[in-house]
Amino acid sequence: MSRNTPLPPDSYTARRLEHATPQHLHQTTHRVFIGPIPEGWLKSHRKQWYKQYVGAGKRAPTFTAAHPIATVDAQQAGQDERSDEVRTSTNLSGEGAALQEPDNATSQTSLLHSQRVSSISAVSRTANNDTHDGAQDEAQATAAPAVQPTLQQQGDTSGIDRAATRLQVPKVRFTEASKLQLRARAQRLAARGNFRSSRVKDGEMMKVDKMLIRIDITQQSLREDFDEKVSQGVETKSLDKWREFMVVCRKHTEEDAEYVLQFYQTRVIAVSEGDKVKKKPKVQILLSNRRARVNLYSSLDKTLCVWTTNGLRTTIYYLRAQSTAAAVEWYTFLRGLLGHKRAQALQVNIPDLSVSLRLDDPFKALETSQTLAEAAEGDEEALARAMNEEKGAAGAIVSRCIDMLKQTPEWADVLKAWAQYDRIGLAWKRYDRIEWIYGAVEQRMYGTIAMQRTHDLELRPKDHYPLTTKIANGPSIEEPPPVEGFLIRLTSQKGKERRLGKMMFKRLYFTIQNQFLMFLRPAKATPPPPPKMPMRQNDTSVPSTKEISEQVPLAYDVEPYPLEGDHIKWLDTEGVKSTQDQERRDKEASAEADRNVDMVMASDGFINLCNVKRVRQFHRGATPADENLDEGSDVDFHTHVDNTRQDDGGTSEVEEDRVLELVMKNGLIIRLQAFSKTARNEWMKRLRDLVQYWTQRTKADMDLYKLTREQNLKQLGIDERAEAYVGQFAHKWEVSQSYASPSLYNMCGIAECRTIHLSGTLFRKPRKHTTFNRCHVILSHGHILVYQDTLRKRTGKKLVHIHHERIASISLEGCYLYSGLLTENDLLYQNQTFDSNAPGHHALPRIYLEDNWTSTDEDAMTTFVIWHSKSKSWFKSSHFVDDLKQQERTEDATSKRARTKTKLTRVSQLGATGRSVVFKARSRAERDHWVLAIQVEIERLAAQNEEVRIVDDGRDKK
Repeated sequence: MSRNTPLPPDSYTARRLEHATPQHLHQTTHRVFIGPIPEGWLKSHRKQWYKQYVGAGKRAPTFTAAHPIATVDAQQAGQDERSDEVRTSTNLSGEGAALQEPDNATSQTSLLHSQRVSSISAVSRTANNDTHDGAQDEAQATAAPAVQPTLQQQGDTSGIDRAATRLQVPKVRFTEASKLQLRARAQRLAARGNFRSSRVKDGEMMKVDKMLIRIDITQQSLREDFDEKVSQGVETKSLDKWREFMVVCRKHTEEDAEYVLQFYQTRVIAVSEGDKVKKKPKVQILLSNRRARVNLYSSLDKTLCVWTTNGLRTTIYYLRAQSTAAAVEWYTFLRGLLGHKRAQALQVNIPDLSVSLRLDDPFKALETSQTLAEAAEGDEEALARAMNEEKGAAGAIVSRCIDMLKQTPEWADVLKAWAQYDRIGLAWKRYDRIEWIYGAVEQRMYGTIAMQRTHDLELRPKDHYPLTTKIANGPSIEEPPPVEGFLIRLTSQKGKERRLGKMMFKRLYFTIQNQFLMFLRPAKATPPPPPKMPMRQNDTSVPSTKEISEQVPLAYDVEPYPLEGDHIKWLDTEGVKSTQDQERRDKEASAEADRNVDMVMASDGFINLCNVKRVRQFHRGATPADENLDEGSDVDFHTHVDNTRQDDGGTSEVEEDRVLELVMKNGLIIRLQAFSKTARNEWMKRLRDLVQYWTQRTKADMDLYKLTREQNLKQLGIDERAEAYVGQFAHKWEVSQSYASPSLYNMCGIAECRTIHLSGTLFRKPRKHTTFNRCHVILSHGHILVYQDTLRKRTGKKLVHIHHERIASISLEGCYLYSGLLTENDLLYQNQTFDSNAPGHHALPRIYLEDNWTSTDEDAMTTFVIWHSKSKSWFKSSHFVDDLKQQERTEDATSKRARTKTKLTRVSQLGATGRSVVFKARSRAERDHWVLAIQVEIERLAAQNEEVRIVDDGRDKK
């Protein structure tokens, strides 16, 4: 997207282009609808469907506002260049540097122009919403655009252009909660610089967040570096289960402690501690080097551990925040309070060039900024500027790295290719895992920099899920566009075609998402609007069923982002397209994305195209039911049906020219009837291409898993059994030479390029005292959709079947995720087998015959748990309370009083136990993939919650 596009930075298309090229957007959103739309469906849903289509342009964007990048000024940049050191590996040259070829075509814009990555909202919000979450306020406030660093796309290798002038930041409206937290944050940062006058008063709140907490005790002494690996040799006893609390850190002077960590069972927190505070904390931990220790317990899910020793008893507190950014920021914050100094140098690896860069004191400009001193005093404009400067920390790191590379002529061609073809980003790497820095983590880079103790920071192109695959001993093929439309299924789930001498049929809506042919009841379906349907902006009347039927073609393409050359056709930068037209097309693209999400959420089941052996025409005699079938058209395509799961009826006639068959690998046959012979042929042609592509694509994905593991085994000189342990517990220096595939940990899920974020096979235990059942799981838009894997009789005998029905759905809103050894209490019945060849190991080697994937991982290494609250309570949001107080002050000034009802919000009850859903993956590698993907979805939803209210004296009622 060009820099002078008229679209606002918070528009749907602008946010999508932050991570992907126009070509990638086109290929991942292009779909084909095969009609027609049944008249029976139109009679019942015509008005709602047409109004939804006309009103699509009024939808609020699903992305939060883009945040600018503050660049280092020219004088500071000169000092940084003199202090930076470049260490290249031996025998490297510009010609021999390893640079991966991009899958996408040329982008319209230089990547390094668009480094403003913010978190993606999963739920639509209104454009004028000015509510700020206390824990995520830095990630949501909107600031003014800053001048972006760009690469010279010509052969010039001079330094990056930097902005010498400071742009004004618009005034931001803060709630009382967000203002107090931001001010405390500015005071902490200012104290690290030269502004020692900004000191926090005794009893004043410094930081607050909602967390999930578990308490264990032990009689063993714990090491300074106690973490998940060390905990294997520590025998503990659970003192309290996982519960939600508000975690508050205050300035508190008592003996040798200067700070205190408190766990509250209320969301109303007093800004200062005193005698008037109504509710006391449930737990209070004095923070000093003699009394307490803190460490990052899990490098995967970012669980923290704080432990204190009292005589022979050591109490361990496990703290799990909803957001990764919040968790690691707390870790950095608590380590600083306990006297640990932040590293003065930051190492950035560039794997494509086999180069390591060292940045000396990368946050010096931030800590010595005069803005912090003003923000520490409570100035709202200074607070906004301070937020803007901190959000620019990640962009400044990228700028300095590129600037250092441009000083070496041998990298000129590589930098030019990056500018033309790729988006560049920062990522944390640990063993075979890549964790992209985006959204809140990027905007709070200063607070999350402590991850360098367990991870390596890398600068690499943003890879996306591949759009091509290679046929064995054949050419490469591109991903065909998905297809959707109305069909009549002539087969049950068990593959039976007849009942009581008749063939049963069911009218359904089918839509393809990735390799899944999903089906849903027509009443829940929303077909895409046809391209030639007139827009009636001024006319509220809805066309008749006949008018719509005449205008809807038999088949048409759905292209939110049509291409013209290497750019989006309607996103014109030459002034040909009006701003209003571009904004309308942007909102239509956003509405199309929501429509696809609705299809997945409403799905009743799916047919896996990878299990389809062949797509063919109707073959009489293929099943025993054909003996009683006559040629005819007894099943009407246009008949209206009820919204039920039962079959629509039975028939003894079938029109062979309209029926296609999917021959499954298990021997069963799925018969689908289209509207006409032409529609059937169109379905057959496209389904054949999709079956061929996704069969090869899923095989290539599993081959990539195997290749990554094989390469690491060879690189580190270990076997598969040792790899299971190394991948979970190895120290950073032990796996520094490992390989991580950017294609496995791609950006598509983070950027929402596809409707499905992640899918695969898991073992689920819905409750603690039940057994694991194998299931298919789809992660999409903040929900985990669970589908049946195996169909069985009441006796337990397995039945062959044609599709997988949906059996459960889990909303991730308000959920927490933890993994690893912390899940042992949830497993209960662990694998207790014994391998005489490997004493101490309880898990025997396993092989999964569907793709020949092997695993020797222990149960705890493959398990993760999703925790959600069971109890709810009512809460007065700080946003409404602050508005009410402002209104009362205005009314008092004019000697008028009015009664205003306070709005209440339904929230989880703090201090109560919750319910856990336990999932077990096939291996540690797949578990890591699921944990990171689910955490992305949880963070999108957590960023919108405001579940804390900060008051002056604690006397405000809950």
